[in-house]
Amino acid sequence: MTCLICAGPAEELACPERWEERKCAECGHYRMSHALVLALMDQGQIFDVGKARAWLVNQRRESQIPYLEHVSGLLRT
Repeated sequence: MTCLICAGPAEELACPERWEERKCAECGHYRMSHALVLALMDQGQIFDVGKARAWLVNQRRESQIPYLEHVSGLLRT
């Protein structure tokens, strides 16, 4: 399986139905909503990997497994 952020190798983990859960050696452990995955694919958008990883690090201070439902400011322009 691949990482939804950096497209590198990642482990896909079991999670609630409306989420995708990944564990990437570079991006770490996170969840992303199915709706967001589909929207990104439909629009052909990709993450700014550095910004997304920094956001995940910051979010881990509050939640052991950060989750992405919106990506404002985290996409490559």
